[in-house]
Amino acid sequence: MDISTVITYLKELMATVMVLVTMIMPGGTKASEDTYEALRPDELVASFVVLSDIHVETNQPESYGYLSDVLKGVKAGKDIDAVIYTGDNVMNGQALENALFYSAVRTMKPSENNFVLTGNHDLGNSDGDYEKLLGDFILNNKLYLGEDVGEGYYYRVVNGCYIICLLSEAPTTWALDMSDEQFTWLEGVLQEANEADAPIFVFNHFPVNYTGNASARLTALLNEYDADLYVHGHYHDHPIYAGNFYNRNGVDSVNMTRPTEMTLFEPGEGIVIEVYEDEFVVRVRNFITGEWKEDLVRVYEF
Repeated sequence: MDISTVITYLKELMATVMVLVTMIMPGGTKASEDTYEALRPDELVASFVVLSDIHVETNQPESYGYLSDVLKGVKAGKDIDAVIYTGDNVMNGQALENALFYSAVRTMKPSENNFVLTGNHDLGNSDGDYEKLLGDFILNNKLYLGEDVGEGYYYRVVNGCYIICLLSEAPTTWALDMSDEQFTWLEGVLQEANEADAPIFVFNHFPVNYTGNASARLTALLNEYDADLYVHGHYHDHPIYAGNFYNRNGVDSVNMTRPTEMTLFEPGEGIVIEVYEDEFVVRVRNFITGEWKEDLVRVYEF
């Protein structure tokens, strides 16, 4: 075993110990004490939790503490088939930050299926080695979660639902950039989903209309193949309110907030997507307090 591998495992071990310590500390999330379930559990086809912009930062241990509490709250769900993290999982793309994030996800295991995306902070925030950090992202998913994320964009089918994870392929904070190769791949996946008459959920860190060379092309493709929902982060709009649900150029979208916000509002918010035979429902939950925002339930027909 070479020295780099040894260092990787030592970092992983240290992060795992920190996760275990956090798990047994008194206090923490009220939500983890009570099991929650879908609106219509007997009719449920699939259920997904979405979190975004966690921003684990080594010099702000509170961010890691809130992540721990949020994951405990997510794990309290009875029928959570997957958890999707839509990027900016860490603040600076540092190895230790990634070790903390991935070890938390692996050790707490809020779901059997984990979909991790990149955001601009994971990839250097316009001020880092993009190719190296992207390689680290691909490796971390294999090392910690046993997941193959391809070139950084990938999809899986969970309970008949297509979960598609996109990648911005430039080291920028201000634009969505997708290669011809990714677009060709995406169109193939969307065609496959249409042929299967399957629900299509698309996730990206950036909104579909973000300034950049990909926005118009991506919007057109999602409309052509009738993608059911596009979920993104990046803006940190908080707390989640009615304006976080919107339709832009025909694409139904949800703008996620930051569940580990430490100063401006109560942390813990994410969404639950509940899929039924003829519709899906999006609900807003605070995974730390265990509270639902009943006035923000959104129902979408297939």
